[in-house]
Amino acid sequence: MKWLYIFLLLLIVVISYACSYDKAENDDIIPPSKVTMTPHKCDPGDPGCVYTDRNNGIDAYSAGSLNYNWMKIQWDDTPLQKDGDIHHIEIWRFNEYVNEDTTFVEEIPFIPDSSTYYDKFIGYEEPNIQKTWSYFIIPFDEAGNSTNSDTVSYRLIQVPGLQSPANNSTFSVNDSIDFSWSAGSYTYRILFFDTSHNYVYSEDTHETSLNISEIDFVPIPGYSYIWRIDAFFIIGQAIGSESEERIINFTR
Repeated sequence: MKWLYIFLLLLIVVISYACSYDKAENDDIIPPSKVTMTPHKCDPGDPGCVYTDRNNGIDAYSAGSLNYNWMKIQWDDTPLQKDGDIHHIEIWRFNEYVNEDTTFVEEIPFIPDSSTYYDKFIGYEEPNIQKTWSYFIIPFDEAGNSTNSDTVSYRLIQVPGLQSPANNSTFSVNDSIDFSWSAGSYTYRILFFDTSHNYVYSEDTHETSLNISEIDFVPIPGYSYIWRIDAFFIIGQAIGSESEERIINFTR
């Protein structure tokens, strides 16, 4: 009986060791694929730009009537979809002045084809102006493995403050309309979109006011348009800002 007891005890130990060994062998130790962040590609109105506000990579994002912008970041999640076991993604940022102050922004669930994030700078209202912000993400799989992405950057500048016309104003297509705004010494671009936010027309200027007679925009009677002012330090670089967007309506 004693030998039977010892045999059973040894058998339990061997089985336990074998199971624990198999478990260790089967643990997922493969980290997620490395993600490529999408740099700033171009801006609506740039010659030959096929991208829109929706897919042009990291960019300033309008914060409405506030005097600063938020930030939009994007990445290619194709590798993560192929991994098949991604659980969530962490968003991180830092700025050029305090680059050691890497800040955790938010944890978001992994949703395939949902690779855009809008950083609304909660608690960062004033410090975000006139700074270059850099972002990276960290995907985590279901086993807790992670991989840092590369980094993308964008510099925010002073936001144009729209003055006229007022939001939802209505004009005849023959009216003389003055568009005006306030900001620093930048290059400005007045942009017109249809109500589905498809690009319609743009015009660049160094002034802070523009009469509709000075541009080639020809509104259609009965149509409404979205308009805004983008500011650039250097057109074509990842430096800029966007004003709030307003609606303008046209009659005959």
